[in-house]
Amino acid sequence: MLDNREWDIIRTLTALDDPQRAFIGDDCAVWREHHLLVTTDHMTEGVHFDLSFMPPDAVGWRLMAANASDIFAMGGRPTHCTLNLAFPPDRRAEADGIVSGIVRFCREHRIVCLGGDTTGASLFFVGATMFAPLPDAPWRRSGAQPGDRLFIAAEPGLSQAGLFALRGNHHDCPTAVQRFLYPDPFIYPAVPAPVTAAIDLSDSLFSEATLIARSSGVSIEIVLDAVPHHPEVIRMAKRGNIPVSDFLLAGGEEFFLIVTAPAPLPGFYEIGIVTERGPHEVLVHSGGAPLDTARLPVWNHFGR
Repeated sequence: MLDNREWDIIRTLTALDDPQRAFIGDDCAVWREHHLLVTTDHMTEGVHFDLSFMPPDAVGWRLMAANASDIFAMGGRPTHCTLNLAFPPDRRAEADGIVSGIVRFCREHRIVCLGGDTTGASLFFVGATMFAPLPDAPWRRSGAQPGDRLFIAAEPGLSQAGLFALRGNHHDCPTAVQRFLYPDPFIYPAVPAPVTAAIDLSDSLFSEATLIARSSGVSIEIVLDAVPHHPEVIRMAKRGNIPVSDFLLAGGEEFFLIVTAPAPLPGFYEIGIVTERGPHEVLVHSGGAPLDTARLPVWNHFGR
C-alpha cells in the first residue's frame, strides 16, 4: 500500500485539530471564523533544494508556487502571505537571491506579504504561510464519485525531467528545466465546470490519485496511454534508462491541478475514470494491461 512518513505524522497531528475534523487532510485549512483558506509549506536546503545547480531566486519562487498551488487546489486564489527565512550569516548574497524570487512571485501575482521572521542557521530554511478568501464551496479531495472522469491540467514528469537535466548539466530540455525551477500554478486554464474532487500535483500523479481515492472511498483507473507525454520527458527517460512511466506517475513538484468531474473539462487532459471501491485504490492500465505500480518510487519529503 502506498504510504509515507509524512502521512503518518499528519494522521497523528489531526487529533489536535478541529474536533469536527472538517477539511482536515485537504490541501488547505479552512478558517471559518475569518472566511479564509490557509496553507503553509517550507523547504530545507539539502532536502528540497540544492544551490549548487539551482539559482537562489528559483528557491524563493518555488516556495511561493507550492503554497499557491495548494490554494488553487481548493478553488481559491491567494492574496496574502507571511514568510520565514533562516540562513547562514556568511551567505547573505544567496539569501538576497531567495528573497528576490519571493518578491517577484508576489509582484507578478499580486500577493501581499504581511511580514514574517528571519534568523540565523547552519543551512537555508525557507517557509511561507499563504491566505485566500474562502470560496463558497471549497473543493475537497473527498467528493469523487463512481462514473466521474479524472483530469490533469498539464503534462506530468516535466519537473523531474528538469531536475535530472540540471543535475546532469544537459541543455536540451529547456521546458523541463523551466517547470522545475519556476513552476507557476497561475498559468493553467481555469476549471470551466464544477468538479467533484481536486488536489494539486505536489508529490506524484499516482500518490495524489491515491489520496483522492482514499478520501472519497472509491477506486481510480488511470490510462497511461492517455497521460500526455512531453518530448523532453521521453528524452530524459531514455537518457537515464528509466521507464517513462516513472516520470509520468512518480514525478512530483508539478504544482498543477488533478480533478475529477462528471463531464469533459475543456483545456484539461482526461486520463482516467473513477469506479466503485475495488481491491486497488489506483489501477494503471498500459497498452490495455495492468501496470505493476508496486515498484514505483514513493515521494519522500525527508530526502530525495
